[in-house]
Amino acid sequence: MDIRQTLPSVIISIILLLTGAGLCLNVKLKEGNIYGISGQSINLKATYLVESSNKLHSITWKVDKSGPTRILQYIINKNKTLTSTPYRNRIKFDSKTGSLILLDFTPSDQGTYQIIVTADDGAEDKASTEVTLYEPIEGITIIMAPNQTSSIRNVTLSCSVKYGTMPKFSWTKNGKSIMETESISLCNLGQSLTLHAFGLEDCGTYTCSVANRLNNQTYSLNLLASSNFPQCRVDLSTNKRQHYIIPILIVTFSTLLAGLVIYSTKVGKIALQKSRSK
Repeated sequence: MDIRQTLPSVIISIILLLTGAGLCLNVKLKEGNIYGISGQSINLKATYLVESSNKLHSITWKVDKSGPTRILQYIINKNKTLTSTPYRNRIKFDSKTGSLILLDFTPSDQGTYQIIVTADDGAEDKASTEVTLYEPIEGITIIMAPNQTSSIRNVTLSCSVKYGTMPKFSWTKNGKSIMETESISLCNLGQSLTLHAFGLEDCGTYTCSVANRLNNQTYSLNLLASSNFPQCRVDLSTNKRQHYIIPILIVTFSTLLAGLVIYSTKVGKIALQKSRSK
């Protein structure tokens, strides 16, 4: 026997054995990571391809939390779906695509979800995705560096959250939105705010807003109230003087006006008396 003639046949046989006798299986999940919101549904979108659909045996869904648990198994030739007891009335399955919808998501549903497509001869392909809880924003705070500005010209305010999925950061100063300029830098997707050459015009109340799909929280830092900002104390005293100047001017003007009215009234009375005496 010629070994050179039999070797290719052996290789082909091995390849056919490993690929399910020539059957091409391919299953995919649309997302590798999915966030679930408590009380809402999650959609595990899948697609699968097979060369010959009548050779496909089953589609199986499993979840691995503390250990693997079968959610369902769909038997192709019987067109029958076998659902595990914990997931009855909680799932919707699309046999055409292999997609799975899990209803009323809870934190205990977090885990690794896996779809397995199996052929009649035992060949199979798998795909998996991580499902984690989508958390609301909690524990927002602002950290300032450096913690004093008497000799440091740049100040960075960093906003952070203790909990929260996919947080989005934004800043305001005294209630007005802050945009990036030559003297203001926004970094880390807006999480950090740097004030360059900190001066009197930078004094005020800075507010960080953090939001996601579930909620929004804010945290404010008042630089005017900090003893570490001598620049701002000047601004504060100026504001106080301006605060008192206007009432003083109003009182002074009112007093002068009242005195003028009284004087005019007296002069008028004197002139009237003189005219009557004549």
